[in-house]
Amino acid sequence: MSYRELANELFGTMKKIIHMPFQKKVGDITQGERRILGSLIFEGDGLTAGELSEKLNFSTPRIASVLKSLEKKGFIERARDPKDKRFVVVHITETGRSFVLEEHEKAMLMLEELLQELGEKDTKELIRIMRRIAEITNKRE
Repeated sequence: MSYRELANELFGTMKKIIHMPFQKKVGDITQGERRILGSLIFEGDGLTAGELSEKLNFSTPRIASVLKSLEKKGFIERARDPKDKRFVVVHITETGRSFVLEEHEKAMLMLEELLQELGEKDTKELIRIMRRIAEITNKRE
């Protein structure tokens, strides 16, 4: 089998995985909103829009739009940086934190069930391969 055929097979399989329940849009929250909230919880609260844009590789207009949406939903608050009033810092609210942690727990439970069905040996092999893919893509960047 050629690498092109293998790539097509992998691509088709990946498209099916994307539609797993823990990957889907939850309620009225988009993937971009989820990524921003995840960054604020798991990588550090109190980032500027510019820092989020750089970290997540979002354009400035996209960051502005997503932050506006999250603020309307009560998931974030924006405030001037007390140290430098030129910057606006984004903070996750308790509502946002609760939402993300609850969704994270649901996703972890689903993933845990999936991995139990896959089995320990195949799970470890999957992790090994995913790490290898991450190494290869990080070298290319």
